[in-house]
Amino acid sequence: MKRVVFVFVVLFFIGCGERAYKQMYAKPSRHIDCLALHSDNPLTTYFLKKEFHFTQDCPFTLKTTSHFIATCTSARAKSLGSDFDGYLRLELLEGNKLLYRNQLDFKGCLKKEDVDTLFKAMKKDMMF
Repeated sequence: MKRVVFVFVVLFFIGCGERAYKQMYAKPSRHIDCLALHSDNPLTTYFLKKEFHFTQDCPFTLKTTSHFIATCTSARAKSLGSDFDGYLRLELLEGNKLLYRNQLDFKGCLKKEDVDTLFKAMKKDMMF
C-alpha cells in the first residue's frame, strides 16, 4: 500500500513541475554555424532575431510552431479548459532530417523568456 501511495505522489509532482519537453533525434553532420528561420508566428520571429543572426542560405533550419488554445475550436477543449494557454515548439532540421525538438507550454501570453528558454536549451544541447 505504501508503494502505491509513493508512486502516486511522485507522479503528481512530476506532472506539476516540468513544462518543457525536449528530444534529440540525430547528430548534425557538421558544426552548426548558421540557421535559416521558418516561423509561423511574427512575435516568435521577433524574439528569436534578437538572439541570433539567421540566414536563409543555410543547410540547418530552425522551424517554430505556435499553438494558442484560445484559437482552438474543439468543443471538448472549450468545455474542459486547460492548464496552459498554448505551446511553442522549436525543431532543428538538417535538410529534411529532424535533429532536435523541444517544446514549452505557457500560461498567459507568450513571453520573450519562454522563447529564450527553448532556444538556449537547443543551443546548449546541440553545441552551437
